[in-house]
Amino acid sequence: MRAGTAQPLPDAERPAQAGRPDLAPIQAPAGHGVGTAESLATGFSLVVCLVAQLPHRILEATGIRTWALALVVVISVVSGARAIARAPFTLRRSLNVHPDRATALRRFVGEELKIVIVSIVAGTVLTFPLYMLLRATSIWWLPAWLFFATVTFLWQVAMPLAMRARASGPASTSPELRSRTQAVAEKAGVQVGDVIVTGKPGSGRVNAYVVGLGRTRRVVLEQDLAAWPPELVDQVVAHELGHWRLGHGARRLPLTLLAELAALAAAAGALSFSPLLDAAGITAAGDPRSYPLLIVIGALVALPVRCLLAWRDRAQERSADRFALDVLGRPDHFDAMLQRAADESGVPRALPWWRRLTASHPPIDERAAACHEHTKGN
Repeated sequence: MRAGTAQPLPDAERPAQAGRPDLAPIQAPAGHGVGTAESLATGFSLVVCLVAQLPHRILEATGIRTWALALVVVISVVSGARAIARAPFTLRRSLNVHPDRATALRRFVGEELKIVIVSIVAGTVLTFPLYMLLRATSIWWLPAWLFFATVTFLWQVAMPLAMRARASGPASTSPELRSRTQAVAEKAGVQVGDVIVTGKPGSGRVNAYVVGLGRTRRVVLEQDLAAWPPELVDQVVAHELGHWRLGHGARRLPLTLLAELAALAAAAGALSFSPLLDAAGITAAGDPRSYPLLIVIGALVALPVRCLLAWRDRAQERSADRFALDVLGRPDHFDAMLQRAADESGVPRALPWWRRLTASHPPIDERAAACHEHTKGN
């Protein structure tokens, strides 16, 4: 059982990712996230590395033969290529945030260097054991799945607590907020031990989540959200407790693990296809030069998995919405909560179909319409 869950309200834009709960705050206004064009550009950089056989050329030029060192070099090359591809987008965002050009350039270079270094270190740590398996056995995908399943489980257990620790120290919780939250929890049939307000005021983070078990279970609210009108905060709390009451966390993990197994099995099938390896200029999947191919195949097999998990997440969000409506019986307050969340966070009220495929939450207008339909049905 997970130690906690966090279901931010109502991030319709952020894609769902395999192997993690919905934990990020509401999406920032348009222009602050990774857009479609930027994602396509970074993906194209991988294709360029693959088609131009850039890792081959660099390894031949450097004369590196040790596979472990070669893997680090290839990861560094790919990370650098992706940084170059996203540079026009990240530089534009930096210039928009910092009017002074010198400051914007300095921040841009610093952030990009940090991202590249983290990508190289994280990529090496994660892929080194994977390549050991690729070079050791043809059924590498089974022990790889056990590894990723363990990481997924630990992530879902620890992430809510890590999210809380990353925020600034808890702020004082008003007696009224604590009393109202306890009243909502009692109506929802969920035992809650305490209410914690955290984060920095004015951060724009309007997130809420639940951590702990039994008497240690706590409702955590960001300060900006806690400052909302009490009747709107009640709706957010009821929605979050609905995820617990309906057992969404327990249902989320098995499907995620099965989806990971299917994705790894599909990747193993693709990496055993000789014509594909020949076209990439490699003799075996365990060749470090296969790293760009591995990422491309991973992205392709992960897409249907992401769509499946996003579909599940959207269904759970609808269920939690209905739960809040049934528990509190105030559809007018629920609708007002949705409208305020959309207005303050810049979350789109509608999504094009290609972004909807991987959206973890239904768009705001759809949730509001479902609220009205559910109310009429009752």
